[in-house]
Amino acid sequence: MNDTILFGNGLNNLSRKPIPWTDLLDKIKGKKIFDNGELPNTFIYERAVFENKISNDIRQTEFKIKLSIAELLSSIETNEFYEMLFELKFKNYLTTNYDYAFKNYITQTDKYLNYSHSTEDIYSIRRQTQIFDKKQKEVCKIWNIHGEIGKPVSIMLGLDHYCGSVSKLDAYIKGTYEFQENSKPVHIKKMTEKLETKEFDNRSWAELFFTTNIHILGLSLDYSETDLWWILTKRARIMNEEKTSSLIKNKIYFYDRHIKSDKEDLLKSLNVTVIKPKQDNYKNNWHNYYTDTINQIKKHKAK
Repeated sequence: MNDTILFGNGLNNLSRKPIPWTDLLDKIKGKKIFDNGELPNTFIYERAVFENKISNDIRQTEFKIKLSIAELLSSIETNEFYEMLFELKFKNYLTTNYDYAFKNYITQTDKYLNYSHSTEDIYSIRRQTQIFDKKQKEVCKIWNIHGEIGKPVSIMLGLDHYCGSVSKLDAYIKGTYEFQENSKPVHIKKMTEKLETKEFDNRSWAELFFTTNIHILGLSLDYSETDLWWILTKRARIMNEEKTSSLIKNKIYFYDRHIKSDKEDLLKSLNVTVIKPKQDNYKNNWHNYYTDTINQIKKHKAK
């Protein structure tokens, strides 16, 4: 079974000039800075949009906010940990990051070419970039599952966008998802049917959560990440239904340094393996933590 990486902003925080999440939130709020309180990120965004709206054109307001975010994140640099990820030689890399730090590491030399297949405007169910070597052999795919800075409207931040994405994912899993390709309709089969026949379409990152071992790192899995929590829950439900319980064979690993017990217990109930540092490694700095974690992933892959 193949392995897949899902990484978040934790890796960007180790770049030479990281952009803290607080800076991003301040950028979203614009001139009307307010106290976050207990608001999740999705509602911080929604409040900022409504408080900064340009006349009555909410879409124009959103685009202006997302464009400013894209401009801010375009300065994020790559770092050695993206090199370590690439050296794992996985076929699929998923990221919640909007930037291109990982892709930029790969394409900084002329050894590799990249082709964008971002045919979606707002959503990112199928959004991917293919990496090829000079012989036109595919090396891997990068999936910007929460949008990308090259298409600001796709950047997913608010509750409305997250809920819309969940509806798309639900359709993809149920087999009611449709889209146009080369002016022809494409129909997606039900996930359980694909698992039974072992015939997969490779059209969406969502499928990888059922067909490959997923390693999640550098991602806090905040509860506002509605799409990810939904797909983990959906996978667990399929695993716990009598007719489909034997269909899912993959493993999902969540690597975290400071996970709270309630989140750990929740993930375990969803058939996710939580991997924490060994007791003597808790005092390691973040550089050493990610080095050790990526080496752990390498060992899991070897098995």
